[in-house]
Parts: sequence; structure tokens; C-alpha cells
Amino acid sequence: MNKLHDWGFIKDNTIPAGRIVRGHFSNTSPISSLFGYDREGGPVDRYYIERFLQTESGHIHGRILEIGDNDYTLRFGKEKVTQTDILHVDPSNKAATFIGDLAHAPQIPDGIFDCIILTQTLHLIYNFEDAIRTCHRILKPGGTLLFTSPGITNIDQGEWKNTWYWSFTEASVKRMMQNSFPKENITVSTYGNVSVAAAFLYGMGLNEISEKELHHNDPHYPVIITAKMIKPQ
Repeated sequence: MNKLHDWGFIKDNTIPAGRIVRGHFSNTSPISSLFGYDREGGPVDRYYIERFLQTESGHIHGRILEIGDNDYTLRFGKEKVTQTDILHVDPSNKAATFIGDLAHAPQIPDGIFDCIILTQTLHLIYNFEDAIRTCHRILKPGGTLLFTSPGITNIDQGEWKNTWYWSFTEASVKRMMQNSFPKENITVSTYGNVSVAAAFLYGMGLNEISEKELHHNDPHYPVIITAKMIKPQ
């Protein structure tokens, strides 16, 4: 028997060689290089990020820290939020309540946040393990860190191209979070599949992808990696 069959690489839906129709995916340039922001429905990955935050919205209460802005805090926390804080590296951001790098933030007191929303940020921080330790330090006992990271993605060509340092996997997220949080307090998940990953790489918008494609999950092709960490009481 063919070894590919033995190893499980050939599935029932495999298309024979020479029968594949590649269509627009045969182009060597993407449809959009802006993550789909300029396409109908916007970026595909945001669908998964927001689905995760909606699922975990019960943890978004009390005093919340978000990076860059507080859009997700207000959208998913709503009336449960008593105070909203923003951390930004740029001192010109007048909305920020804290200025600095999450990897070294002694200006933020210990144990003051009920929840930290850390979406699509950690891969831009070179000393990412220090950033996780900061999150653990500034959370209240029982507080929650809600985290997302790009999985299969292109690299930003604009503002973040020179600080896009890391690419994480489900396994690496689990391992690095265990350096600060107890293993039993960590929940890591992935969203996406090969079809959505290809569409996202080509820059297609959310409305250009079917519900069936969006809702099928294959952990071997993660578009977004999510994690929930709870600081022990």
C-alpha cells in the first residue's frame, strides 16, 4: 500500500493530480495586502477574535485594561465595566491612561485589574515573556487575561512591519503561559481551517467567505489562537 495512505495523508476528499482548479488562488500577489480591511465585511481574523471575546464576555467586568484603545472593553463589557484603562506605547495618544511597554511597566501598580484584553499584540513585543509576567502581576487575584494571537497570517506592511517579531502556535502559547499561570487555569483554543487560512492570506473579506467555511475548525490550520488565563485567588 502507498505509504501516504498508511500515514493518513490521503483522505476521501483528495483531488487527483491534474484535476485541481486554482482560480484566483493561482495569483502570486494577494487580492488585498491590508488583511481584508478594504474588502467587504473586513478582516476574517476579527470574526474569530470577536467570537472569542463574546464567549468570554462574562470575564470582562470591573476595571479593565486594553492595549491601544478600549473598543472591545466597551463592546463586550458594556455595563459590567466600572473603569476602563488603555495602555499605549505612544505618549501622543491622549486616550491612554498608561504609557509604556507592557514588557516593562513598573508604572502600573500590582493587582488592580479584573481583566486584561490582550488581542493581536504579543507577537509585536520582543520580550514577550516579560509582557506575560506583567499581565500576571497587574491582575487582581481571580482576574482574567483574555489573549489572542495571529496563527496563519501575512506580515503587516505598514506600521507594525518592523516589530512583527514572533509567530506562535497552540503549543507555544500553552507552554509560555504556564511560566506565569497554573496549567489548570489556562484554556487555549484555535479557530480556522485551510480554506479560511488561504482566503485570509489572499486578503479576502469576511463577507466573501461562507458560514460553513467559517465555522469548520481544523487545529492544524489556525488563523487565530486564543487563550484565557485566570490568576489564582
